[in-house]
Amino acid sequence: MEKLDEKRWQNTSITRITLFIINFLVIVFMSIVSSNTIGLICENSMAREFIEKIKSVPTIAWKMPVFSMLLLFMLSLGVVVREKFFMKNQLALYIFCIFDILLCIGIMGYLNMDYKGILLIAIANIVTYIDGKKRKSVFILVIIVIYITLDYNILSIKVNMFNINDYVQYYTSMQRLYFFSIKNILNSTNEIIFILFMIQVIQSEKDENEKISELYSELYKSSEELEVINIQLQDYARKSQEAAKIKERNRLAREIHDTIGHTLTGIAIGLEACIELSEINISKMKIQMTKISALARSGLLDVRRSMSELRPDALERFSLIAAISKLSEDINECTNTKVIIQIKGQAHKMAADEEEIVYRIVQEGITNAVRHGAASEIIVALEFAENKLKIKIKDDGIGSDEIKKGFGLRHIEERVDMLGGKVNFGGIPSGGFVISAYLPIRREIKND
Repeated sequence: MEKLDEKRWQNTSITRITLFIINFLVIVFMSIVSSNTIGLICENSMAREFIEKIKSVPTIAWKMPVFSMLLLFMLSLGVVVREKFFMKNQLALYIFCIFDILLCIGIMGYLNMDYKGILLIAIANIVTYIDGKKRKSVFILVIIVIYITLDYNILSIKVNMFNINDYVQYYTSMQRLYFFSIKNILNSTNEIIFILFMIQVIQSEKDENEKISELYSELYKSSEELEVINIQLQDYARKSQEAAKIKERNRLAREIHDTIGHTLTGIAIGLEACIELSEINISKMKIQMTKISALARSGLLDVRRSMSELRPDALERFSLIAAISKLSEDINECTNTKVIIQIKGQAHKMAADEEEIVYRIVQEGITNAVRHGAASEIIVALEFAENKLKIKIKDDGIGSDEIKKGFGLRHIEERVDMLGGKVNFGGIPSGGFVISAYLPIRREIKND
């Protein structure tokens, strides 16, 4: 696209330079005719006759080329200045285009309104520098009005004006033929160059539109390919998730088989032996019961080891209170929500599964308040008693009049039920949501 713009700019720049050259030749030609005719009139002593025939006194001979050339130079200088300093300033470009129109009117005035082709330069500058169809159309409409109204045949109806054709009457028929031929050739060349300029602009716009269409087609094709790839990735992610679930289930099945299954089998066989020994030898039965107790403890340790692998990483590195505090700090740092932790009572040591459930309840409550409730403040209150724990998670979010239990809330209920506790969910009339949970806490079993 950049190469296309550069090529378009080079082509239109060359054409506009040619327009300046043609208009320069027109001014030179008309100046030569004017000065030469005045000299011819003076040599033949026809000044009185000339003055009596014309409607108005023409411009002083030297003023026509000097001021016309000066205005044409200012017109070309304006192009250089805007391209060097003001290409990104649209307001400055508007002002320069108005300046171009005024300079063209000035040149037409010094040429006695006998030549209007200079306005084509102003149109070319508008097409080149003004963005937007509406703004561009307004400028061109103004120039068209000027082109129509500032015509000698129209202005001379109300205003006495000098016509350069009055000079031509003092030449022979052959000289007049050459004069009009050269004038028409210059006018036609100027118009042809302008037409070529417009063709270049239209062709460049067409090429640019075709390039945009090609890019759009490629983008649309890429979008379709990305959509197919996205569907494939979603399918792959779903299959990977299912495979991970199956893998985890198999691992848990192996753990149960290798630990709990083995332990329970040993306990069952040992108890059967104790039943038989209870009628034969009490002392041996006690020894057997001791072995069964040791086996049960060993199995319990294996179960704990398996469960620890499923615990949150925060609980592995911190205590329960520290892990919850770390969770709140992460939310405070990463979101605009403020999480406040309130602890009442003595936080005694709990079993690993209890700590995990408490952590997961708090984690889910905070997540729901941030994600679904758009809360700005969340208060997490933990009240410890001798053998119980009360959890209250309150936020100032949008709340909910009708509670629809999704996976998260159902998961909280399931976890609380595992410990034989109770949980309630409710919205606050003034706005917000509350999760209240009661958990009975057992003392952590210590290995003797």
